[in-house]
Amino acid sequence: MKRITPWLFLFPALLVLGVFVVATFVQVLWYSFTDFNAFNDGRFVGLANYRRLLADEKFWFCLGNSFLYLLVTPVLMALALAAALLVHAGLRGLWGLRAWLFLPVVTPTIVAAIAWRLLLDEDGGLFNQVLAWLGSGPVYWLSERPWSLMSAMMVTVWKGFGYFMMVFLAGLVGIPRELHEAAEIDGAGRWSSFLHVTLPGLRPVLVLVALISSISALKVFEELYVTIKGAPVSQQTAVPLIFDTAFEQGDFGRACAIGVVLFAVVLVFSLVQLRVVRDQA
Repeated sequence: MKRITPWLFLFPALLVLGVFVVATFVQVLWYSFTDFNAFNDGRFVGLANYRRLLADEKFWFCLGNSFLYLLVTPVLMALALAAALLVHAGLRGLWGLRAWLFLPVVTPTIVAAIAWRLLLDEDGGLFNQVLAWLGSGPVYWLSERPWSLMSAMMVTVWKGFGYFMMVFLAGLVGIPRELHEAAEIDGAGRWSSFLHVTLPGLRPVLVLVALISSISALKVFEELYVTIKGAPVSQQTAVPLIFDTAFEQGDFGRACAIGVVLFAVVLVFSLVQLRVVRDQA
């Protein structure tokens, strides 16, 4: 009975995971080998969808943009860590800073993306108005490379850094105060204490944040779909391409093939990232 009891507690979670994750992935994998579209239930075509992807320039552009989108990860981590250090310092007059910085997290992504789209509007948006006051020409934030991708990145950073700030803050609270006091007694300055006490103490949190934020960047969709809606798909990443292929072109089999490739990319990227971190530990 003792051996069965843990599995009884795990069974509901395993059931949900099996039905909504494993079974769904197996179904997507099967459809990726078919010509399933809006007009038929799918006929087995082998690797035809994958061979089409190899010759599809738009697919490679979008996959490249997915990797380019990883640039949000270091920016997110730097801003979130700086904000967490500021909040953790407990300076006077900053009592409401934590709530203010966390506000973007509770804002729905769609609402945030619409607000940023209005700010970045190429005709009357605030950003271009400021540039006009400075005597500079308009920037096509929403329709031209590389600005369109950078616009979506700004939304991702604004939306996510408050969440990761809280994660870093939890890590900072977990570092024993005695270590900082010992470093101070040894004559270490603030920068030296940050390098030799704070950063090593935050190492597990840094790994977690890097992993979660990079996986999220590879799978980003809402920010792109709303912020730069109307821009060519080739200026976006792999997930909007999946949406366009499935629901605009009705080619579900090929969309599933793109999804499987993206899954493999995310899996390999995550495993490599974990391996590098483990080797450096």
